[in-house]
Amino acid sequence: MPLLGALHLLIAVGFAVHAHKTGRPQFWLMILIFVPLIGSIAYVLFELLPELANNRRARKVAYDLRTVVDPDRNLRQFSQRAGEVESVEAKCDLALEYEHKGMWKEAVTLYRQAAQGIYADDADVLRGLARALLGSGDAAGAISTLDRLRAANAKYENQDAHLTYARALEAQDRLKEAEGEYRQLSSYFVGAEAKTRHGLLLEKLGEPVEAKRVFVDVIRGSKARGVVLTDDDRTWVREAQKRV
Repeated sequence: MPLLGALHLLIAVGFAVHAHKTGRPQFWLMILIFVPLIGSIAYVLFELLPELANNRRARKVAYDLRTVVDPDRNLRQFSQRAGEVESVEAKCDLALEYEHKGMWKEAVTLYRQAAQGIYADDADVLRGLARALLGSGDAAGAISTLDRLRAANAKYENQDAHLTYARALEAQDRLKEAEGEYRQLSSYFVGAEAKTRHGLLLEKLGEPVEAKRVFVDVIRGSKARGVVLTDDDRTWVREAQKRV
């Protein structure tokens, strides 16, 4: 029984860390620490399950929960798998984990290895490569890679690729072009990042009134009924709140 109690407490602490990192109400910390078993069940029922019900974001939420308890778990698993299985999927999974860790050069290397043969023009591989290139500081390389993606996959549409393109333009000080891309992206992007980045760029372009309107829209949208926010969304919403 003492071992079981310790396990309940460990799980509750993990949920408490997650609640703190994701900006949940402070009362969860008290509930989880002082009534760990009931608190953990309540946290899953009232906080995690509604978020996981949104299938589009379930993978991101699950990743956040795993990394609270064991930050290097996925890196170990994907590294082992990539060493055992010479497949594009294994390389891309490890490359994405490198991105999560900010290991951009390692990610670039793996995506380039994956973009060979029949996968040389694969849209998902090139999208990952462009994202990793931008993260490594090579905005020109990111744009070139996305242009290659678009040339080879004319009907391919992806909000992540579009966001990477807009960010790369901004990184190259092609601000007017970037503003147009952010504006278009904001009309369909799921989440708070694109609109908040658009507002920040509008500030940079000397348009504070329009920027404030965008930030207010981000904050209002985050409070809409039924909206599910990821950790990343909360970060961008907090950025918008600081600007109004």
